[in-house]
Amino acid sequence: MDDAETNTVKKTEQKMEQSRKNRKLGVWAIISIVVTVLVVGGAGSGYLINLSNTSPQFCATCHIMDRYVVSYLSGNDLDNLHLQANVGCKECHDYPLTAEIRGGVNYILGNYRVDENGDLLPVVYDDDICLQCHISKEFVAQATDFLAKNPHDSHNGMMSCRTCHVSHGDQIDYCSRCHDNGGQRMTGEARGPRGTIE
Repeated sequence: MDDAETNTVKKTEQKMEQSRKNRKLGVWAIISIVVTVLVVGGAGSGYLINLSNTSPQFCATCHIMDRYVVSYLSGNDLDNLHLQANVGCKECHDYPLTAEIRGGVNYILGNYRVDENGDLLPVVYDDDICLQCHISKEFVAQATDFLAKNPHDSHNGMMSCRTCHVSHGDQIDYCSRCHDNGGQRMTGEARGPRGTIE
């Protein structure tokens, strides 16, 4: 092999070596980008999940949720009573992460249903959600046994909690449809004088 052939072989080997180095560098660049995206995406997702678990104001960033958050933070309804008892939104509205992501995407896309006033359609829960904290209907009936007319011990039997109780709205005075309620105050009504204890 003469010097010209040797130089050509060396140059070819150098090009091949440089090409291998470039491929390794490219692979490491792609791996670095993927890892960076995963770390930043994971941290961002963790931050958003934390906000959705701890900040009612985060939920209010969707304009259709604003009135519910305002009621929870400063209203006269059951939602504010729950706030005062340190019951967070997620203790009743516990959606899996996939449902939260789907809800966020649907909000961005405008793919949600509202009523004629532009409010979200109500979510109907069964009594199990209430009984996570309130133990049982029998327990609630015993706890309110001091009332002159105990609405939780009704001749109608054990009714659904939502017959009277509305989380984000006015309570329903179901008993007063037929009876005088005996002057009992409904949640959300102004407190009036009750007389004196003698």
